[in-house]
Amino acid sequence: MYPSERKVARTLLAAYPVAGFETVAGLADLAEVSGATVVRFATRLGYSGFPDFQKALRGELEQRSASPTTLYERTGSKRVAPAGDLAAFVEPSVEDLRATFAGLSGHDFETTIEMLANPKRRIWLVGGRYSVFLAEYLSASLQQLRPNVQMVPEMASLRGATMAGFESKDVLVAFDFRRYEADTRNLVHYAKVRKAGVVVITDKWVSPCASDADAVLTSIASERGPFDSVVPVMALVEVLFETLVHRIGDPARHRIEQIEQTVQQLDLI
Repeated sequence: MYPSERKVARTLLAAYPVAGFETVAGLADLAEVSGATVVRFATRLGYSGFPDFQKALRGELEQRSASPTTLYERTGSKRVAPAGDLAAFVEPSVEDLRATFAGLSGHDFETTIEMLANPKRRIWLVGGRYSVFLAEYLSASLQQLRPNVQMVPEMASLRGATMAGFESKDVLVAFDFRRYEADTRNLVHYAKVRKAGVVVITDKWVSPCASDADAVLTSIASERGPFDSVVPVMALVEVLFETLVHRIGDPARHRIEQIEQTVQQLDLI
């Protein structure tokens, strides 16, 4: 891709999706390139022209904002297995897992591991209405391996106090899935402005938070019902945990032992 075409790509990402619905001339002005460059950029992506690119963009936006009701109507009875063939439920999830791990960026995965394993960094996690339990699961897992891991508070005053202290040694891990949430977007952008590390865990349509992320990890879930499957992202969390066990090494083992001893001393079993 030519440098001028990369300017178009950066312009689209910086003002996504609004910039994508500009005219060719309008987007060219925003990117400070020629109209021919904009058209060439669209064809390089595999589209027949800029109108075809905008048609695909409208389709993507429809997918990104799909509600459970829309998904229910769209998928119908896709998840109904033939009588006596419960194993049929497994195959789509297996395909999702393969697609998720085949599509992961090795660079972004390693960047995430390096940040989460660094004992000098404080780890904060946040999720949305749909994904907060995923953030809580990763938080609970990381707390077994290292100190200074917390959920971002939900209460406004506590969240404000927490974010006021954000700095470069902090890392924010944000879970954000389609019907992306403005609160999460604002949080991620603020963390980036404060020079904190940012990891975004999202879906194949990619959260708007990605533009401020140091690492983006995507999970692939095919549409089979009113709610997207969490199997791929849970598997991703498990792989992060297993990798961190080995990366952190002895300090992780000692912490697990210390937690077990504390549980016994406090009779929490």
